[in-house]
Amino acid sequence: MRRMLIVSVLALIVVPRQLDAQRGGAPPARTGPVTFAINVTDAAGAPIGDVTVSLSGPVTRTTRTERGRTVFESLPTGTYQFRFEKAGYVTLEREVAGRGAKPIDVKVSLESVPAPPPKPVEVVPPPPPPVDVKFAVLDLPAFIEKNYIGKAAGKTTPMGCAPGGSSTLVQINEPLAMHTHDDSDEFIYVIAGQGKAQLSGREEALGPAVFLMIPRGMPHTVSAGPKKPLVLMSVRAGDKCR
Repeated sequence: MRRMLIVSVLALIVVPRQLDAQRGGAPPARTGPVTFAINVTDAAGAPIGDVTVSLSGPVTRTTRTERGRTVFESLPTGTYQFRFEKAGYVTLEREVAGRGAKPIDVKVSLESVPAPPPKPVEVVPPPPPPVDVKFAVLDLPAFIEKNYIGKAAGKTTPMGCAPGGSSTLVQINEPLAMHTHDDSDEFIYVIAGQGKAQLSGREEALGPAVFLMIPRGMPHTVSAGPKKPLVLMSVRAGDKCR
């Protein structure tokens, strides 16, 4: 009887101790609310203000940093997607799990947008060398006699030229082939002889002291008449000096 009494007393002592041990164990982990402490700096570690920080997940929030810092508070537990944006910096995204009661530090560094590549330097070709233009004075009768055509079908003799045009002595015994001048207007003055010019569906008589202007691009031909040779002075405005 005495032995049974002792066992019962010991059982009453052990059971409360086991209950006390269970009650004194680690408390269950807290799950919320969640707080994110945001810190945004540049590559050198300096804080960046006025960064737009967007948060999406169980809830959606948007704010801006002040001196590189901002806070999201009282958020439900879950995984959140952060987006950091500011002009002049590369946009950054980061995923962060939000659990526990302690503030969660979210530290990010934004990189500056790379400067655009320099524009290629336009290489300007050097100007062409200046044409050696010489002052020209001619005694036309003596010049024609010196360069007389004789019995040849035709003869052209340069008289002078400059960057804006050229002048030529033209002597004709046989008709010139139909031709055009694409880059110059031609001014003709008849010095001697007789002939005719065909251009633009028309025929014009040529004789001493007759002047004729032929626009560039117009097909034309010139032929001598009974009094040969037909002697002309041709000035071509716009023709390159050769």
